[in-house]
Amino acid sequence: MNRLRISPIFLASFAILIIGLITIYSAVGKTILLRQIIWTIVAIAGFIIAYQVPRRIWENIAVYLWLFIFLLLIIVLFIGTGIGAKRWFSVGFVNFQPSEFAKLAMVLLLAQYWANRKIRFSTHDLIVPIITVLIYTGLVFMEPDLGTALVFLPILAVMLYYKGLSLFHIFLLFSPLLSFVFGFSLYTYIPFFVILVAISYKRTTIVSWLTTIAINIISGLSSPIIWAHLKDYQKARIIGFLSPWLDPRGMSWNLIQSRIAVGSGRLFGKGFLSGTQKKLAFLPNRHTDFIFSTLAEEFGFIGCIIVLLLYFYLIYQFINTARKARDEFSGLVAIGLATVLAYQVFVNIGMVLGLLPITGIALPFLSYGGTSLLFFFTSFGLILNIRNKLE
Repeated sequence: MNRLRISPIFLASFAILIIGLITIYSAVGKTILLRQIIWTIVAIAGFIIAYQVPRRIWENIAVYLWLFIFLLLIIVLFIGTGIGAKRWFSVGFVNFQPSEFAKLAMVLLLAQYWANRKIRFSTHDLIVPIITVLIYTGLVFMEPDLGTALVFLPILAVMLYYKGLSLFHIFLLFSPLLSFVFGFSLYTYIPFFVILVAISYKRTTIVSWLTTIAINIISGLSSPIIWAHLKDYQKARIIGFLSPWLDPRGMSWNLIQSRIAVGSGRLFGKGFLSGTQKKLAFLPNRHTDFIFSTLAEEFGFIGCIIVLLLYFYLIYQFINTARKARDEFSGLVAIGLATVLAYQVFVNIGMVLGLLPITGIALPFLSYGGTSLLFFFTSFGLILNIRNKLE
């Protein structure tokens, strides 16, 4: 049995948790706080299990866990609950979101598949991982949950880079996605396509070059079709991000109120329980997606910097764990979980500041949400499990 050591990384994660509990209480009161505390106890149990289970067992169950979560992601589309979405299984007062643990299942599967295997930019090495990633991405997108669906793409990219695939080949691999994004406007798509043609011509075979060009043309042309099939609220979020003052009382309300809350906190904040945006209910989802706005309003720039420094420290330690890992499976798991942590911090804070479209994604250890908390504590237990072998 592994003996748990109280290390700085352990203290940093619990410091963010305590700040989150304080902010949740300030945002919505003691009832929601009590639920989060109960989930914290459950999450700590998940942390202990992840810390104690040997690495080889995690490697052996990777495929079975992926298949189990795959089944849950299908079932939730038929019997799941949620406002305008089907993301949760509801049992009494307990809601479980399978897409949270899809991130862990994906990291473990990719780590198990690539461990002790040399990766080349070839169909043989990449087709299976790409298919598994696209399956999860598609199922989660159908819930719909765009923020979580997109996390699987950086997981794939960063783990490939960790395995030694060059940035150029990773760029080629993800170029269809970029073509899709830029394809919403000819003013962005044409320059990107010209650059892609030019830089890929001399560095690939003629067959690979023609294949890449063909796939990117199809991807770019599909953008208007996908846009036509997006739900109205998804279109509104994108339009609201690009033109926040177009409809300040409608689709841009969340973004504008979030930015007002962040800015009104100034240097030291308005003080605990004193946030006016939160108190007057102007700020939506103030204990979940927009909890960073509540934090900024009440604890100001200084409070935000403290939390950001704690996140940066955790991300650095996750990456450092991957760098020092004694086996490839452990290293890949650590870098994959580091990617999830960094992605959610970056996207959530970018969202509340108006730098990224609103997608609805939890801020690790801080936002209210039981399944998210359970996932991150389990991930943290895995990281400490790997680090325990280094000491």
